[in-house]
Amino acid sequence: MKTDVIIVGAGPTGLSLACQLVRYGIDFVIVEKNEGVTPYSKAIGVHARTLEIYEQLGLAQKAVERGAIAGKARVIAGGEVRGEFDLSNVGEGLSPYPFVLMLEQSKNEQLLYEYLQSHRKEVLWNTELESFSQNDAGITAQVKTANGAIQTIEAKYLAACDGAKSLVRHALGLVFSGSTFERMFYVADAQVDWHLSHDALHICLSKNSFLLFFPLKAKSVT
Repeated sequence: MKTDVIIVGAGPTGLSLACQLVRYGIDFVIVEKNEGVTPYSKAIGVHARTLEIYEQLGLAQKAVERGAIAGKARVIAGGEVRGEFDLSNVGEGLSPYPFVLMLEQSKNEQLLYEYLQSHRKEVLWNTELESFSQNDAGITAQVKTANGAIQTIEAKYLAACDGAKSLVRHALGLVFSGSTFERMFYVADAQVDWHLSHDALHICLSKNSFLLFFPLKAKSVT
């Protein structure tokens, strides 16, 4: 198989790149080791610049309709509201999308995936990069397909969109600069009895920890 670009990873980054390549008429193959778009909320906040880029694809309004705008951020400590600030127009005059959009990663990925499908492009799900090499002619990659077979793909470029544990990054010996913030964080999707505002991001502080509640459309909180 030959193409212009091999995209490794079909999360928001890989899918966004694929959509832009569709826009510019550049051929690509996108592979993802998982079986489909994530079913989980995971990364939730979508900011103005992302929506501006989505506007290039005609997806910005759909994203806003599927998400929830966080109008405020409210800080709670000791069981009391200690302060709040307005998020509804923090980028007023700077962007046509001056707010913070709460859009689950599952919905975000689905939106981008639908765009690819509408342009007759498909993700190779259950397909994982095994190895790659490069020379003056380009990239040669070996991927393991859903049935366990090894397939060779030749391309001009390889784009590593496969996350923090990227096989491509490790193979190239690239490291993250800076220091590591060694803390344990948990993310959970939950339906709860909620008696506070549904249009605000709530930040609950305690002495040694904190808890965030994000408003999601058609759900209580996450």
